[in-house]
Amino acid sequence: MKSSLSLRLLAAAAVSTIIALVATAFVLNSLFRVYFEDRVQSELNSWVVALTNQTQLDVDGTVLVAELSDPRFAQPLSGYYWQVIPENAQPVLSASFWAQPLDVTVPDQRGVITYSDVTGSDGGAYLAGSWRITLGQNDAEQEIIITVAVDRMSVDVPVSRFAQNVAIAMAVLGVFLVIASWFTVRIGLKPLKTVRSEVNFVKTNPKSRLSTDCAIEVAPLVKEVNDLLDQQEKNVEAARARASTLAHGLKTPLTVMRALAEDLRTSGGAASIPDEIDFQVSSMQHLVERELARTRDQLNSHVMRCEARPVVEKLVNAFQRRAGGEEIEWQIDIPSKMQCPFDEFALTELLGNLIDNATKWTTDRIVISGRNSPDEAFLQVSDNGSGIHEDHLEKVLRRGEHLNRDAAGDGLGLSIVQDMLAQRDIDLSLVNCKEGGLAVRIDWSRHNEVVKPAI
Repeated sequence: MKSSLSLRLLAAAAVSTIIALVATAFVLNSLFRVYFEDRVQSELNSWVVALTNQTQLDVDGTVLVAELSDPRFAQPLSGYYWQVIPENAQPVLSASFWAQPLDVTVPDQRGVITYSDVTGSDGGAYLAGSWRITLGQNDAEQEIIITVAVDRMSVDVPVSRFAQNVAIAMAVLGVFLVIASWFTVRIGLKPLKTVRSEVNFVKTNPKSRLSTDCAIEVAPLVKEVNDLLDQQEKNVEAARARASTLAHGLKTPLTVMRALAEDLRTSGGAASIPDEIDFQVSSMQHLVERELARTRDQLNSHVMRCEARPVVEKLVNAFQRRAGGEEIEWQIDIPSKMQCPFDEFALTELLGNLIDNATKWTTDRIVISGRNSPDEAFLQVSDNGSGIHEDHLEKVLRRGEHLNRDAAGDGLGLSIVQDMLAQRDIDLSLVNCKEGGLAVRIDWSRHNEVVKPAI
């Protein structure tokens, strides 16, 4: 079940607010009760001392007590009472009393006021302050218990009213805090809404990216999304490149097969034609399988080897059968048994692209040369055309680039060769020949000593 992030945040804020306010109300009420009881005890202390000062013994031992100045002690049932209980005489009570004296606990120590909760004969609860003193001298000496008490309601009622006021205040404050939390959540989640709208915009504008001008907390998410979009774009471009590479790679085998078919129509063909057709079909099959392997990131990384000259001879024979191919002087300068770090199919694709490019620019001669020694290891295709301006040598290696838009081709040949060689960490170089024309060289000299036969 899906849940709203804003609702979850708001609920968490509301619960936290309620807990905090309840705890605050409890603490405030407790502090107020302690404060109010301390104040009442302080008043009791003052009244006990004042009452003591107004208590004396008559010559006959009678206890005489003057009324306290506070009128509440003279008002019946006011909730404010005092009593003086002599050791051997009747208690003296304030005018506010209407029943029996309070049954207070006798203090253990003389001259120390003790405070206690007592219950009156009427069943009411009282807070009392008492102390024990001695009046008189010698035989007239008498122990007296002096007590001042106030009704518990005088303490509980203010505390209860304070608690009610605190509860109302906390409820109002809670409402405002929840509303504030709602605004906070909306403001806090606004960057995510911005990101969502930008993502929707990217759907219709694939080249655009999410703005990095965002909150610090959202920035990592934006970066990850942008990186994902960049990677996706690279994957799409790679897929397109592979498709165009595959299509272009099939051109050479198809050209050869077309030439073979024409040879069959015109002259009946040679006995080797079926083998050549089989080779070209195998070459196309290899191209398809290789591109599928690339798509699955399963391209075979083993270093392969094959003899270069037989592949070159087959390619030359195929291109000679093309229109205009018989007018070109073909020269092969490759030692027999010369090995190169490619399998037959890869070498056919590489050289097929280079030779195809050379046929478009040559005047009348193409030279295919190669060496494989400790000092140098290369294959090279040269033509005697017009060459390429030095400023454009790098440009022609870009996928789809044309120096002459009127020329035939799709501008993929050299870029495909470069991509294939880059996967094998082999160099590709373009050099203008002194006598004219362009030389394209595949050079594996720096890796020649580590090339091993395929297993």
